[in-house]
Amino acid sequence: MTPPRSPWTAGLAAWLNFWFYPVSSAQLAALRIGTGLVLLYLLFVASFDLEAHFGVAGWGEEAALRVLDPLAWPFSVLHWFPNPFWLWAVHVLAIIVAVAFLIGILPFWSGSLMLFFLLSYTHRNPAVLVGLDALLWMALFYLLLTPCGRMFGVMATAPPPQPAYVPGLEARAPGPHWEGFPIRVLQVHLCILYFLAGLAKLTPDWLAGTVFWHPRLVETGVPVAQETLRAHPQWSALVIYGVILFLLFFPVFVWMRRFRYPMLGLA
Repeated sequence: MTPPRSPWTAGLAAWLNFWFYPVSSAQLAALRIGTGLVLLYLLFVASFDLEAHFGVAGWGEEAALRVLDPLAWPFSVLHWFPNPFWLWAVHVLAIIVAVAFLIGILPFWSGSLMLFFLLSYTHRNPAVLVGLDALLWMALFYLLLTPCGRMFGVMATAPPPQPAYVPGLEARAPGPHWEGFPIRVLQVHLCILYFLAGLAKLTPDWLAGTVFWHPRLVETGVPVAQETLRAHPQWSALVIYGVILFLLFFPVFVWMRRFRYPMLGLA
């Protein structure tokens, strides 16, 4: 009969089990494939205005771009290739690397090179940076710390076999699941971003319900016509306050098993 554990020991075990939890190779592979598909989508969209956004003679003055990216040395490989031909060559190479990461060809090295390309795009023209780019940095960085190429890839390797059970010998306690630690940190990091995004929207333009009339939204358009929003201001207020409340409370309810999947579906 094993003696009961002290509250301190039980709390420490629960804390370690939270961070070092078992994660399947299929889940890691699914994250790799999903990240690779989003990477390919963004690179495909960037192809339509590649020279305008990232070329030497593109939009935006150099001094204005440096204000948006106030690093002492904003490194970008695109600064090395002022010729449009080489700019397209680098872009095509980035697409090939994204495909290699997607299908599982040396995911650590292809993912590291893809992260290098993403940072090069950002430092070349930080004006085109959106929130999805930052999420891709996060996903790539944390996936590089995991064996995400064990399944569903052209170079997939089977997980190491489990030791056979020998009758009469006590089974050893399983060690910490190191592959789950980066994914858990990614989840916590994402929750922090959601909460900070909700705090950032507690501004007069959001709380007054005028965010739908931002010049950028008026120019690009929203799924609902502006006339409909003017005729029914209560619906726009409902959407605005609903978004704020969702962002603020997502980091809380997503950890509750009962609300986890509805919150993920809403996200």
